[in-house]
Amino acid sequence: MASSGQHVALHDPNPPPNCVGYIHTKMSPVEVARSASEDARSICLREYGSSPDINIYGDPKFTFPYVPTHLHLMVFELVKNSLRAVQERFMDSDKVSDEGGGIPRSGLPRIFTYLYSTAKNPLDEQPDIDLGTATTMAGYGYGLPISRLYARYFGGDLQIISMEGYGTDAYLHLSRLGILKNLCPEC
Repeated sequence: MASSGQHVALHDPNPPPNCVGYIHTKMSPVEVARSASEDARSICLREYGSSPDINIYGDPKFTFPYVPTHLHLMVFELVKNSLRAVQERFMDSDKVSDEGGGIPRSGLPRIFTYLYSTAKNPLDEQPDIDLGTATTMAGYGYGLPISRLYARYFGGDLQIISMEGYGTDAYLHLSRLGILKNLCPEC
């Protein structure tokens, strides 16, 4: 079953090239990952005054049908979480590292629970924040749950493996076609 947004996009009289509704038939996951990572770095830079470099590896010519906005959100949330962990762990250090310290074992069972966050709630920190325009590094507790939901919606998954005191690995599995055949007969 297609979403109402997909239905409206399907009837756009001037769709972007290679798009069928929200689905981009030749989406480059490398390009989307680069864009999402740069967006996350911008927020990190604004929040902390610096941001670690991010390297994206892969063939930008490799494409497959997928919804770029969904992939962007998933990669953005994962990278944003990683940047926050690295910045907060190494903020006062000359060491540059990609180990953000991991998720506390006590919190692991709740990482996919909405409203759970290892960060302080930004509304508690800045009660006068403008919710319409504010973008913060973390604290609302929806990034990982919504990312996993998006991945699973199209037959993929998001798995998190964390070693407290060291770091976290995230595995984002995407389905090339799967349920997309129902939404995009041309794919």
